[in-house]
Amino acid sequence: MGKKIRRAYVISITQIAPHLMRIVVGSEEFEDFPLDQQGAYVKVLFPHEGQTDVELDLKADNPAVRRSYTIREIDSQSGAISLDFVINQHSGIATNWAKRAKVGDNIGIAGPGPKKLSDFSQSDYLLLGDLTSVNAINGYLQKLPASATVNAIIHVPDKQDIIELDVTQSNHRVNWLVSEQPNIDLINTVIAQLSQSHTKPLVFMALESSLVRQINTLVGERFEIERENIVCSAYWKQGITADGLKVEKQHQSNA
Repeated sequence: MGKKIRRAYVISITQIAPHLMRIVVGSEEFEDFPLDQQGAYVKVLFPHEGQTDVELDLKADNPAVRRSYTIREIDSQSGAISLDFVINQHSGIATNWAKRAKVGDNIGIAGPGPKKLSDFSQSDYLLLGDLTSVNAINGYLQKLPASATVNAIIHVPDKQDIIELDVTQSNHRVNWLVSEQPNIDLINTVIAQLSQSHTKPLVFMALESSLVRQINTLVGERFEIERENIVCSAYWKQGITADGLKVEKQHQSNA
């Protein structure tokens, strides 16, 4: 993650789906923000409760709460950044802020950070995500080879949450899985997809923590996909906060 933190403000707010709020932020400090970062992530710094300004000093006595969000789009003229917030599904600092956000509200933007998937040399990809990672998948659809076979499976809780993605290649396909039980239906869909595949794709997944664990084991053991061809990230975990998940990940990495 780049260390530069930019002060930004809300330009527009649009509820694009029942569980997605698109918030566009701008800043005079975005002049040097790279324009080719669709699908990369930034850290969003939020004002403390009851305050309108945001603390940008990460070493302050009471630093701002930070959350990771994937860039949907960057305006090539103004540098404005579009971010999608999942709402009406879970509560939390970022969700609550997004639901109350108004044009002109202040936030901080740190980054961009690196993309999780960096191997664009394969001939076959399987991308797995949900509403929290749909923009990461959308970004990869722009980067993966036009000649590659790409199958994306994205879980949404409601058919109205299906949004338009930037798919330009005929062999890049997006399958929207509408389900209230992704722990069953997504796994079954992955099994069906891999069972009919004649090659072993590179698998990218960014999902709820327990699903990542289950699917990681499934594709490695049952379908014998090599570890270096599995890129996985737990974007959230049912029942715990983002801060709790961060601590859990740190403990696992230190184990």
